[in-house]
Amino acid sequence: MNSDDALVRRMAEDLAEPPPPGLEPLIDALRVRFGDALRAVVLYGSCRRNAEVGEGLVDLMAVVGSYRAAHGRGPIGQLTSLFNALLPPNVYYLEAGPAERRVRCKFIVVSEATLLRRTGGGLDAYFWARFTQPCRLVHRADDAAASTIAACRAAAARTFADQARTLGDGTLSARSFWIRAVQATYGCELRPEPPGSAAVLVDRDPAFWQTISAIVLPARPGIAAAGGDDYRIATHRRQQALGRLRWTLRRGWGKTLNVLRLLKAAGTFTNGIDYLVWKIERHSGIQVEPTERMRRWPRLSGLVLLVRLWKRGAFR
Repeated sequence: MNSDDALVRRMAEDLAEPPPPGLEPLIDALRVRFGDALRAVVLYGSCRRNAEVGEGLVDLMAVVGSYRAAHGRGPIGQLTSLFNALLPPNVYYLEAGPAERRVRCKFIVVSEATLLRRTGGGLDAYFWARFTQPCRLVHRADDAAASTIAACRAAAARTFADQARTLGDGTLSARSFWIRAVQATYGCELRPEPPGSAAVLVDRDPAFWQTISAIVLPARPGIAAAGGDDYRIATHRRQQALGRLRWTLRRGWGKTLNVLRLLKAAGTFTNGIDYLVWKIERHSGIQVEPTERMRRWPRLSGLVLLVRLWKRGAFR
């Protein structure tokens, strides 16, 4: 078995791990909402490790066959499809289940074609950094859909490794390689996560990162096994220079996309302006009390709010 096949298989095994109980009402609601357009639902993020999902906001990805099939063919559906195609993904809020066992999620909508393309490369790290990490496949339309998700995640891991190797030469353990890689993607956010966050993320699933490292790292150009769990990175000067340039551009582009996605989410998310304010407070520590006028005009208010907070130093 070659490394590509082995990586797809490992990602499929990770997807098949049992998710926490209690997701069924959310999955059923997504199936009703998208019908035959729904190809798969993927659980990702911190709630993947929770014993119960009722207390948190679950992160789900709804993978659809096409945006038009998912969002409809009317004027609003066409506009929504256009937004999703130009700046994926669209973000929505959903809650389901009886009142005493209510479960809530933030879910993104992405087409199979977009997922295949975005996990395979590009300046934007949103998809290939996020879906290299452990995930659970909680719904699939058929075996072909499951295979597509596993293949996308394998492509994401290869892309992530290729981009991360340009961060600097030397001999690193698998753990150190991925901590450095994840930390670099945090630098592409509006406000980076605090020091140590990347190590916490990697250390939650040590066996997963060690296994994919043994498969993907020695197969990438410029990376060689150095004995034990160590890998030696040696890239040409031109590759190093291009890599540094890409990461510099990625940091600026990533922050720009974050702003645009937040503005878009202010219009697609239930209580979108509240979501925008919560995200800004979480990342910057600056508190804002949303008004009813802001809630009535979420996108316009969101743009004004972002400009004001930028002047106050909320982003860097």
